[in-house]
Amino acid sequence: MFIRSLSIFGAAAAFLAVQSADAEAFGRHHGGGKYKTCYKKVVTPPIYRTVTERVMVSPASCTQLRTPPVYGTVAQQVVVQPSYQVVRTKPAVYGRVRVTRQVRPARTRWVRRSCRGADYRCAVTTPAKYRTRSKRVMVEPAQNWVETRPAVTGVVERRVVLRAGTVRQLCQPALYRTVTRQVMVSPGRVQWVPAQPAVQPVVYRQPAPQSRYYRPAVRYAPLK
Repeated sequence: MFIRSLSIFGAAAAFLAVQSADAEAFGRHHGGGKYKTCYKKVVTPPIYRTVTERVMVSPASCTQLRTPPVYGTVAQQVVVQPSYQVVRTKPAVYGRVRVTRQVRPARTRWVRRSCRGADYRCAVTTPAKYRTRSKRVMVEPAQNWVETRPAVTGVVERRVVLRAGTVRQLCQPALYRTVTRQVMVSPGRVQWVPAQPAVQPVVYRQPAPQSRYYRPAVRYAPLK
């Protein structure tokens, strides 16, 4: 345990000695002085990932196709005036005729006459007497009858639908396309992290003394 503690203490002392030597070399390189804290600029580039996506090029759409109706003209017989009945009346026909009527009948009477001093009785006949006059008489009696008048028809042209119009709906599905693009997973960043200045040993050559314990002097200079 004691030996382990000594080894740890020796390593720490050696590290401090090296740090002190590096600090002195860095200070001489920069005109004297020792550094306290140094930072190193570390640039971390962004990280990208290639992803494949399915994107919509054009959305779905529907279009209506309308076909107009087809019209035509047809001739149709229509009743302009319906049939009906008319009662006809023919009045009586009268005329005038001559009518002879006996006014007085014929008669015979005895008439006393004197002829040359003698008396005579003679039968005297008086003829009948007639009178003629005009009389209005019915020649033809009145008549009534029914007449049926036929219907009056005509031809008219009418506009009718020969073929009805239609509406069709055409729908196009959405169009998609597969694209590949770069996606940033982690953005790049610049940070300053604590660091020790890198120095390199500079060996100065000088004549070696006649001793087996001689070691060349080593000085440290920062790397450019």
